Order: sequence, then C-alpha cells, then structure tokens
Amino acid sequence: MGKNILIEDSTLREGEQTPGVAFSEYQKRNILEHLSKANIKYAEVGIPVMGSVEFKAIKSLSKQPGLPTLIGWNRGIKEDLDKTFEAGLTSLHIGLPSSDVHIKEKFKKDYNWVIETAIELVEYAKQQGAEFISVSAEDMGRANIDFLKQYAKALDQAGASRMRLSDTVGCLTPNKVSSIVKTLKEEVKGLNFQVHMHNDFNLALANVLAGVEAGAKQVHVTVNGLGDRAGITALHQVASAFEALSDYKTDINLKEIFKLSKIVEEYTGLPLSHNEPIVGDMVFTHESGIHVDGMLKVKHSFESFEPELVGREHSFIIGKHTGSSAIQHVLLEQGLDVSRDVAKNLIPLVREYCTLTKTSMSPEILLVTAKYFLNQTIIK
Repeated sequence: MGKNILIEDSTLREGEQTPGVAFSEYQKRNILEHLSKANIKYAEVGIPVMGSVEFKAIKSLSKQPGLPTLIGWNRGIKEDLDKTFEAGLTSLHIGLPSSDVHIKEKFKKDYNWVIETAIELVEYAKQQGAEFISVSAEDMGRANIDFLKQYAKALDQAGASRMRLSDTVGCLTPNKVSSIVKTLKEEVKGLNFQVHMHNDFNLALANVLAGVEAGAKQVHVTVNGLGDRAGITALHQVASAFEALSDYKTDINLKEIFKLSKIVEEYTGLPLSHNEPIVGDMVFTHESGIHVDGMLKVKHSFESFEPELVGREHSFIIGKHTGSSAIQHVLLEQGLDVSRDVAKNLIPLVREYCTLTKTSMSPEILLVTAKYFLNQTIIK
C-alpha cells in the first residue's frame, strides 16, 4: 500500500485558470470521460460558486455516472461550500493560505484565523454530508514551518481527508519539498498529504518526485501541465515517470495519455512543443545517424522506455544528420533494397536537400532520389 500513489487531475479547475482557456460543458464531459478511461479516480471539476454556466455544467456532470469522483473547489467561505453541495457534489477542496505573504499581507489576518477557519469549515462540511474534504496550505513554499506543523495537526484532529501542500508560486526546490513533507509526516501520522507543484522554474516534476519520496501519497496534476503562469505538474510526465523510473504505482492506463493530451490541446488551442516529454510530436522520432544505427541494432539503445507504453511508436526521419543505415531502412520500407555503398552515396544529396529546404526529406522523395541516382549510375 505504501507504494500506491493517488493522482488527481485539475484540468477543469487549475487548468482552466490558464489565461484564455474556457471549457464548455461538452468539453468538460469529454475530458472527464477520457480521464476515466485513463483510470484517473479524482478530478477537480471547477468552482461552483462562480455560478452561471459553470454551476450549471458542474451540476449536470455531478449526475453523470462513470466519471471520476468530482471535487468542487472553494474559497474558505461557507457560502462557497453551500454552492458546492447545491451542485450535487460531496467531495470538496477548501483553499486557505499558509504563508505570511497571504495571511498577514493579503488577508490582514493571523495564524489563529487560518486554523480556526479551517476547523470550522471542515466541521461544517462534515455536517452537510461531505465524503471527502481537502484543505490547502496555499503558498506553503514561503510558509513558516512551525505554523505548517500546527496547521497540519489541526486539520488532522478536525477530520480532514487530506492537506494539499501548494507551491503556489513555484519557488521550491526538491530538497526543500522533501524537508517540508518529511517534517509534516513526522509531526502528523494520520493525515494524507497531496503535493501541488507549480512549474515556474521547470521544477514541478522534480518537486513532485521529491515530495512523494518524502512521504506524500497524493499528487495534483493537469493535462498538458495547464494552469496559472507556467502551470503545474503535467499528467503525462508524472504518470510516465512513476511507471518508468520508480517503484511507485498509480494504476493509470498510460495508453490513454497521448489521446487525452491531444483532446485538451485541441480544446485550448494551445499547441504543445514538438519536444514536450512523452506527448510531443518528435520525442520518439530519430534522425541522427548514430542513434538510428544503434536502434536498428538494439531497439532500446536510445530510448529509456518503449513508446508503446504510452500509446506511441518510434519513427525515423531522413534529415541532414541521417546516416546510411537509416537510408537503407527507410528505402526498404518503401520497397527498394539498396547496398550500404549506395546509401552512403545518397547522403550528400540528402544533406544538400535538407539544408536548402530547412526540413526533412519524406520517404517518397528519398525513394525518387534513390531511383534517379541508381538509373544515372547504370547509364554511366
């Protein structure tokens, strides 16, 4: 049991906070259905107190069977919780601050206010029939560690389901995350901790792995790493890293990850980089002669895991750095078997073409080029 990690998705809440992103009810439903196919058990569905189309969509989705357990996000206000229950949800998250920047400077409050508010809202949610109650330590990366310990104890005693440790401004490093999680785990034995890591310094994945190694059992993600500013940890990165690089288990169906990524890419209109880990168009594509030659001999010589694990497959393209092995391989796939010497003689033509066009050479053009070269050689 200690090796099982719960991954919760927040594409429809944190992800929709990406500037310019707004999902319709149909899109929310389709994303949730694909999250379910990927075996994601929990998903933040949105913010019920927003009202209007958001409330209507959440209320409609709460009645649909076969979806992940839907969680409503709330400010630390009773009225927010009431709207979540009105929408038909029994799982909820309560956002409360933990750093001096937010508590003292933004809200003009003190530590006691945070703890008292949290206890009051957890007890209120339980009275209203809540089945799952999550509470934030927002901006915990800049929080006083002694306060965090008191806060965690209070949440545990109040009966919260878990504490979300949010690196709200993405200012943490793996060592700091590990230290905070270990400290809180030593202080509170019965409370689950979830890590919510923003990616402002491209450390979100590393921070999640450090947090889990230190004892956190839950991870917050979004599809394609959507979210405020640089977003939070991406589902495809976390799930694949746990599967390929660790002994932790998530039960996620990785073969659905790529399809899910493409759906969200379409709905948001935000294209992923070609070299985005796991789901980028080029991450299993090889051009370098040394790499292609190695992979034709030993398939995993230049890939740390098989792309089939995540519903992908590797491919070779003909470009400026292509070697003779790749040329032979691609031509053979096109039905033309050439010798190594012929392939070597084609390399200068390929390099000149790719340099002039600033692109790769398609298998069809390579085939025409090879046939022309062979005909010229025979005529001479």
